[in-house]
Amino acid sequence: MQALVFAAQGDARIMAIAEPAPAEGEVLIEVAATGICHTDMDILHGRYLCAYPVVPGHEIAGTVRAVGDGVRGIEVGARVAVDPMIPCGHCRSCRANRPSLCANLQAYGATTHGGFAPMVKVAARNAHPVGDLPFHVAALAEPFGCVMHGIDRVQVRPDMRALVFGAGPIGLMMMLGLQARGLVDVTMIDLEPSRLERATALGAAATVEGQGLTPERLGERFDLVVDCTGVAEVAGRMPGYAHDGATILFFGVCPPTARIEVSPYDIFRRELILIGSHAVSNNLPDAIAVLQQLGGKAEALVSHRLPLEGVAQQMVSPTKSGTMKIQYDAFA
Repeated sequence: MQALVFAAQGDARIMAIAEPAPAEGEVLIEVAATGICHTDMDILHGRYLCAYPVVPGHEIAGTVRAVGDGVRGIEVGARVAVDPMIPCGHCRSCRANRPSLCANLQAYGATTHGGFAPMVKVAARNAHPVGDLPFHVAALAEPFGCVMHGIDRVQVRPDMRALVFGAGPIGLMMMLGLQARGLVDVTMIDLEPSRLERATALGAAATVEGQGLTPERLGERFDLVVDCTGVAEVAGRMPGYAHDGATILFFGVCPPTARIEVSPYDIFRRELILIGSHAVSNNLPDAIAVLQQLGGKAEALVSHRLPLEGVAQQMVSPTKSGTMKIQYDAFA
């Protein structure tokens, strides 16, 4: 079968690989949709979990076509989304039920073959039913799981007011996830007017164009401030937009070498709470439930559905302006 392969660091190509067969405890999934994530680019360029050669793609949805020995509870024909995390189950974090912090973490699409291929095999425990969700929406389950993990770490309350930097697909998922947890007063900031328009259509309480924005210009502060841009300069400015006692969530993925300056005294005196959030954490079923509640709203999070050749081109020359989630669509 033809698959997109990261053959080596910086080397992405479509090439023929053997079709997988499920081993004991595994299922074989015919891939219907797989989302492109910024993490794919980090894997390609050696900045995150990587073991070349590997088929990337960790935001996977499709249909079970075969099951290995010992699999119970999943049948051929099941429509599923994939939790890509493969924690070791033995380290200190795993024993504490924090798989996103596994010291020996592996993942589908990073250290073992993922979803930019017609077929992928995964452990049966990593495949979760999606009901009648369209596959391109079901493929949002993994990034939505990441978002919901971050939101649950914050422990939101309905009376909070939130400010989210970045109204791309992840920022909008953050807004929709906060709303699903009862926090409806969410202000979105972005540089692109089209993204702010989409945020308004999806229920943002307010939107602000971010060029040259300062706390003084905004004129108000928030109980929760979230970075969904992955831009270190933005992340470093978040305390200025926060109320005393507020929570600041570092959700966007900044480059590993990036550094910001924060005032320890500010954190101490204002009792600020700084929280990080990484990946999914056994919560894909929760994310799928939120997507089911959203119904047609989730459709707005996907802007491009491409054949494998189009995905390969995105790896070489990413399109950013005016896009939301870009996905591999097996039927495109």
